[in-house]
Amino acid sequence: MARHQHAVIWTRLSGAPEKMGDLVLSEKQASFTYTTEYGTSGRSGFCLLGDSAIWGEDTVTYPISERIPVFPRLLSLIPGNNPRNLQRKHYLDILRDKAGKEPPPGLETEWQLLVMGGHGGIGHIDVFPDDISAEKWYLTSAATHDATAIVETSNSRSQLWRMLKRNVLDENVEFDPRVIEETLGPTPSVGGMIPKLLVSIEPTETEPGFYPPETKDKKDVILKIEPPEYIGLLDLEALCLDIHREAGFEVPAYHRYDDDELHFLAVERFDRIGKKPIPMESLFSVIATGNHGFRETGDILLEELGDIFRDLGQVATMEKDTGEQMYRRFLMALLTGNGDLHLDNISILGGLSDCRLTPIYDPAPMRAWPRHNLVSAIPFDASEYDDHGALYVDLGRSFGLSKEKAHQCIRDALDATSSYTDRLMELDRVPTQRRSQLVEIVQEERLRLGKHYR
Repeated sequence: MARHQHAVIWTRLSGAPEKMGDLVLSEKQASFTYTTEYGTSGRSGFCLLGDSAIWGEDTVTYPISERIPVFPRLLSLIPGNNPRNLQRKHYLDILRDKAGKEPPPGLETEWQLLVMGGHGGIGHIDVFPDDISAEKWYLTSAATHDATAIVETSNSRSQLWRMLKRNVLDENVEFDPRVIEETLGPTPSVGGMIPKLLVSIEPTETEPGFYPPETKDKKDVILKIEPPEYIGLLDLEALCLDIHREAGFEVPAYHRYDDDELHFLAVERFDRIGKKPIPMESLFSVIATGNHGFRETGDILLEELGDIFRDLGQVATMEKDTGEQMYRRFLMALLTGNGDLHLDNISILGGLSDCRLTPIYDPAPMRAWPRHNLVSAIPFDASEYDDHGALYVDLGRSFGLSKEKAHQCIRDALDATSSYTDRLMELDRVPTQRRSQLVEIVQEERLRLGKHYR
């Protein structure tokens, strides 16, 4: 890798594009320096703990590694190394054509992916190789917002459908990334295990019609595309979104589409007010930024999260019931078979002065599949408890709740999920074996939890 790499970060927090500052990557660290104008604007920084209200005029630095090759907040803007990540395949193809050879694994390629596609994604920051590229992209993007959907034409729609079928349903066939750009434009990256696209939709349409991101008068969504090894996953996720909404959690609206062999779940974005971005950052990113020794989810225990939120509350204004909200989320995850509530599936909206948890997202009950049958994606000290039912009862205390309040949360979660197993057994698209496994797991968790809290 070259000794120094330079890029810029811009934002539209004010409603109009403006430069936030300069990003530099050296062999050992990433550094970011705010422009004088932005540093004194009072607007949110590029990440929560990298805010100018904390750093002043000093340059923000972070020691990079192979695991975290840039600032943690920027990881979500790099297409994930997943065989079905559509954007990563797209940009790697561009790099391959440009260099005439396969892009080598490592920091250099990840940096190239960041500057090529790190704009228009989740949250409020956009990364570009330089200011000219930023200004050009915003001008082009503004024109796109008013455009008629490219995918409205039957020919282009069929191209997109054909590409999705080939790439999602059979990952062994040759992928033609140009189809995405020709039909939807250069869609931003979004991470996760299953293929996703950031697009716009018209919710009143009965057949799926996808539009470029931020198209005027359309709804911006994260479009999830069901892979064949997880048949019925999107039906399960939709049910869990319903269960959480009925339990009183804030949950984004969603839309289910089926089109022949393709199955979609379009979840409305909550990192936007209209078309204006809102700061959003995963808990993984927040922890890693504040603790340079933290590199993997396994570096902390579930029981330590309460202390982390209390520490965060010392530098940021958080809702008073954040600990209780988190505890309720973990209980619901346990009682719906969601062992995938990891640190990237917990995020914060807003800046230092107005931190709050995001609405529920990605609540899919992955324990229905044996390879994902984890009690918790965040490790815990099992040796301290008779079983994990006792852990989850005691977990309320680590989030600052009284015994009485924790028990009330447990009763609420048990009540909210009382019809869950009956409802999931009605999901005909989910294979019988998967439904049966999930029902058995959830029933066991209910018994464990009930045994310890009464």
